[in-house]
Amino acid sequence: MVNESSMVNRQWSIIIILLVALLLCGCSAEKFLGPDQRLLTSVKLSSDEPAVTASAYQQYVRQKPNSKWFNLLKVPLGIYCLSSPADTARERPTLWQRIGEAPVIYSSQQTANTQNAIALALKDKGYLNASVTTTVTAPPNSHHTKIHYALHPGQPYTINSITYAADDRAIDSLINLSIADTYLYKGMLCDLSLLDRERSRITTMLRNHGYYREHKNNIHYEIDTIAGPTNVVLHLHHSSPEGNNTYTIGEVTYSGQEFESSELPLRRKLLDSKTYVRPGQLYREQDVNRTYLALANLQAVNHVAIRMQETAPDTLNCNISILPEKTNSLGVELEGTNTAGNLGVAATLSYTNRNLLRGSEQWSTKLKGAYEAITGLEGYTNQNYVEIGLETRLTFPRLIIPFWRHESRGMNKESIANPTTALSLQFDTQERPEFHRRVLTALWAYQWSTGNGRMRHRFDIPSLNYVYMPWISSTFRRDYLETDNYRSALIRYAYENLLILNTTYTQTTDNRQRTTVNPRQRRINPWQLQWSVESAGNLLYSLARPIGFHKKSDGQYSLFNVAFAQYLKFDIDYSKHFLLNARNTLAIHAAFGIAHPYGNSTIVPFEKRYFGGGANGVRGWSVRELGPGNYTGEDGRVDYINQTGNLKLLTSIELRSDLVWKLSGAVFADVGNIWTTRRYDITGKGGQFRFNEFWKQLAASYGIGLRFNLDYFILRFDMAMKAVNPAYPTSSKDYLPIIHPKFSRDFTFHFAVGLPF
Repeated sequence: MVNESSMVNRQWSIIIILLVALLLCGCSAEKFLGPDQRLLTSVKLSSDEPAVTASAYQQYVRQKPNSKWFNLLKVPLGIYCLSSPADTARERPTLWQRIGEAPVIYSSQQTANTQNAIALALKDKGYLNASVTTTVTAPPNSHHTKIHYALHPGQPYTINSITYAADDRAIDSLINLSIADTYLYKGMLCDLSLLDRERSRITTMLRNHGYYREHKNNIHYEIDTIAGPTNVVLHLHHSSPEGNNTYTIGEVTYSGQEFESSELPLRRKLLDSKTYVRPGQLYREQDVNRTYLALANLQAVNHVAIRMQETAPDTLNCNISILPEKTNSLGVELEGTNTAGNLGVAATLSYTNRNLLRGSEQWSTKLKGAYEAITGLEGYTNQNYVEIGLETRLTFPRLIIPFWRHESRGMNKESIANPTTALSLQFDTQERPEFHRRVLTALWAYQWSTGNGRMRHRFDIPSLNYVYMPWISSTFRRDYLETDNYRSALIRYAYENLLILNTTYTQTTDNRQRTTVNPRQRRINPWQLQWSVESAGNLLYSLARPIGFHKKSDGQYSLFNVAFAQYLKFDIDYSKHFLLNARNTLAIHAAFGIAHPYGNSTIVPFEKRYFGGGANGVRGWSVRELGPGNYTGEDGRVDYINQTGNLKLLTSIELRSDLVWKLSGAVFADVGNIWTTRRYDITGKGGQFRFNEFWKQLAASYGIGLRFNLDYFILRFDMAMKAVNPAYPTSSKDYLPIIHPKFSRDFTFHFAVGLPF
C-alpha cells in the first residue's frame, strides 16, 4: 500500500512539474519576435459611465492576449513555445504548433480597429456622442505590451415618441394590432440593434399573415434628434413594393426518392397530420417551419425540403420533398465484464424497424445474453452467472389516448409538438449461485413538447415492475433475508417477490429556444430545470379493501400473493452555465429528492432509493460509499445495502476550460449527502435527517477532471479528494481532510461517459 501511494504521489508530482514547466515556457515566447515586435499580454476595458458594462464590449476587441487555462495559465502558448522559431518556416507545422497557440503579437492597426468598433457599438446602443481612448503601455526594457480601452459613452439618447405608418392600409392595421409584441418602448435608448430586431419582428409577423414576399428592407426608420438627447422622435415607415400582396396556399403535394411508386412509403393520413400548410389557407411562414420540424422528427424520415412555387399572383403551391430513412437496421454489441475479479462476457442483438405500419412507427427488439464465471463463493452452489433478457418497444409519432380525441378537447396541434406514445415490455431472467430471479417490466409512456420546444413533458402511465424469485439458496436467505434488522428489510425489496405499479410525470424546461423580448437581456447563459413526481400503489391500495386483497401477517396487502409497494417520490434538478469567455465556462448544479413510503409500505423499494458518491454525486466518494448521514460500514467497508437513503441533497460547481484539440479540463467542488427520514437501528440517529444536525453531515470534495470530446460522446476522467468527511466526529481532525489530507484514504478516481450536469 505504501509503495502504491508513493508511486501515485510521484506521478502527481511529475504532472505538476510538467504544468509548471509549460507555464514557464511562456517566457520563451520572445524568441518568436522580430526586432520591432512585442507580445500582447493584457487587454483591459473600463467605462466612466456606471450604466455601461465594459465587459459587454469584449466581443468587439479584434486582438486579445493568448488564452489561459481556467483563466489562469497560458499553457497553450507554453506548448507552442516547445517548438523553435525555425519551425515556423516549415511547410508542415510541428505537433507542438498544431496543438498549441502561437504568440499574439501586438498590432497597432488591430488596436485602431478595435477602438473604432467599440465606439461604433456604443453609438449603436444609443450613446451617439460616445468616444473611446486607447492607452498602450510598452515598457522600454520589456517585450510586452498592455492595452487599455477607456469607454466614454456620454449622455445616452432616449426615445420620447414612437409612431408607425404603412402605405398599405391592411399592413398598417396589422402593424398597429401587433404593437403589444414590440421591442420598442418610450424611454428606451436609441439602440439600433433593437430597431433592427423590431424590423425583423414586423417582417415575420407579416409573413405569418400571408405576405410571402415581405422583406425587412421594406421597413425604414426616421430618427429626429434635433429636440435633444432625451427627446428623440422615432418614426417607423413601411413601404410596400409592387406585388407585395397576400398569398393563399393552392395544392400541397409530396415527392421523394421512393414516391415514384403508386403507394407512398408513409400513409397520407400521417403526412397530412404532420403538415401545417393547408390548401385554401393564407400562407404563414410559421406553418412552413412547423411542418419541416414535424416531418423531420419522424423516425422514418431522413431529410425534408419544402418548396413554395407561385402559380398565380396570389396563389402558392407547396411541394414537400421527403427522403425516407433506411427502414430496417440490425446491430450487435459485445462487451467484457469484470465484477470483483469475476470475468464475463455480454452480447446484445438488436433489430429496429422505423416504419412498421407505414406510419413511422418504430419497433425495436433487443435480445441480451450475459455469462460470468463466479468463483470463491463459500456456502453456495457451484454455478456461474447467466442472464438472458428480451426487450421490445413500439413507439407511435402521436398521442394515443383511448376514448379521447385531443382535437375535440382543445389540445390541438397548435399547442403540442413532437408527441409520441411508447409501449414497452421487458423480461429478464438471472441465474446465480445465491438465487434465481425473474423481472418483468411494462411501460406505457407519453412524451410531447410545448413552448417552442423549451418545455418537454413525459407521462408514464402506467409503469409496472414485477420481481419474482423462484429459488433462493438457504445461505442467502439466512444471511440476508431472515435477520431482524433494517438491512434485511431493505434487501427484501430487491430479492423477494415485489410488485410496483407507479405513475410518473416529468417536466424539463430550458432556455435553448428563448423568445423573450426583454431588451435589457444580454448574453443568454443556458440553464435547465427538471422536476418529477412519482406515485406508486395508490390505485391498488384503494381497491384492496373493496375487492378483498389478501392481507399478510405483517399487515401488507398482496395481489396474487405478492406485496405491492406504495410511496410518493419527488425530485428536482437545476443546472446553469455561465459563459465566461470563448474557452471558459462556469457550471453550477443543485438537486433535491425525497421519497416517502406510506400505506402498504414502510420502506421505499431498494431500486427507488438514493445513494451517495459516484461520478455524478459527491465525487470524493465512490458510488454507494457515502451516507446516509454520518453512517459508515463496518471497518470502513462499503455497505451496499444500508448506504442508501430516501432523501438527498447535492450541489456542485465546475470551472470548465477548453485545453487543446478535443481535450478539455475542469476543476470542481461538490457538497451533499443522503439521509433516511426515519431512524433505523443499524444506521442510528446519525443516518436520519434532522434540521439542526444535517449541515454537520454534509460531505464535500474537490478535484480536477479531463474530458475527451469524441463528438458522439464525451469520455470523462475525474480525480477527487475528500474535503469534509461526515463519517468522523466534528472534533476529529479527520473530519476536515482538506486540512489534514491523506491520499490513500481521500483520493477517488472516476471514469464516466458524458458530463455530470
